[in-house]
Amino acid sequence: MKSFKFLAVLLMVSVSCQLMAQEENPAPVESQETDGQQPAAEVNEKPKGIWTTSSTPALKIDEAYYNNWSSAGNARLAITASFNGTYKYVNGKNIWDNIADLAFGIHWQDLDGKNTPLLESLRKNEDKIDLTSTYSRALRDSWNINAIANFKTQFYKGYQYGDDTVLISNFMAPAYLTTAIGFEYKKEWWNVSLSFLTGKTTFVCDDELIRTGYTYGVIQDSADFANGKYRHAYFGLGSYIKFYMKKDIAKNLNLYVRAELFYDYMKCSNLNREANSRQELIDRGYASMNGGQKFGFSLWHEIDYDLEVKLEYRFSSWLAAYAGFQMKYDSDFRSTNELGQNVMNKGAMGALQFFQTAGLQVYFNWKTPKES
Repeated sequence: MKSFKFLAVLLMVSVSCQLMAQEENPAPVESQETDGQQPAAEVNEKPKGIWTTSSTPALKIDEAYYNNWSSAGNARLAITASFNGTYKYVNGKNIWDNIADLAFGIHWQDLDGKNTPLLESLRKNEDKIDLTSTYSRALRDSWNINAIANFKTQFYKGYQYGDDTVLISNFMAPAYLTTAIGFEYKKEWWNVSLSFLTGKTTFVCDDELIRTGYTYGVIQDSADFANGKYRHAYFGLGSYIKFYMKKDIAKNLNLYVRAELFYDYMKCSNLNREANSRQELIDRGYASMNGGQKFGFSLWHEIDYDLEVKLEYRFSSWLAAYAGFQMKYDSDFRSTNELGQNVMNKGAMGALQFFQTAGLQVYFNWKTPKES
């Protein structure tokens, strides 16, 4: 009996030791990984993308008032509001960049010193809508393949002032939608985009502008034009190059540069078809040129340029001094000359356009990094 009890106790101790050993060294679980596949736990776990956003509204107010002032001067008031937003999403090799660049400014100046009513002498001093969205996928080194969509227009009517005030632009007149597929060479503070397959659609959705000759390259059918039927869009296909740079070149001093070039493959045929809108070229002997001369002339004169440079010095997170200029050449822009005639009066085609600004601005910064 005693031996039986002893064997029973020994058996219980042996079983207990085995159970404890199994808890300390559990048997390996059969792997769910198969050839060429990850474990189930890893398959369900997706990498997280990261949003980095920055929204920067700014306001500039310039005011001056003179009354019995010996040095003389004209009272003025100028207000300009701007907004720059960058919204970037990164997920592995995929990058989605979005930029919103908006500005609208008005000024009033009492030119005749007779306290001209405010609403009768308001003029724009800046007007811009510029939206860009770029999807990029990393290839190797600093090269990406990308797709770009850019939209440009303005908020309100634009006039050319002189003896007679002439309407020359409006919202969606013109407007430009550029879509491109190409390659991008991207560094930390600059990048270059190259595309040889770019669509650029020009919109002019204002019949009054079209009727007065401001078509901005939207080709009109002569018969329809005579009957008051206008075309409001033109699609061009060409090559597109864009350079972008933004860098602190000194402490609190930032330099921004943007340059864009677009060449429309279809403009040569437009020049041949549209003798009415290109009469200046016909008069200069364009019609008698051979094919090579026509191509060389078009390559030189039909490239659209857009260069913008800004220099900004930040005194603090909310106050900065800035200076900038923008230069554009659009072969389809017709300006008004000294006689009030709507012609291409600067060179063979189009006209160089300049815009310059400088001053102080108050900024409001919101930066919100987020995880998706």
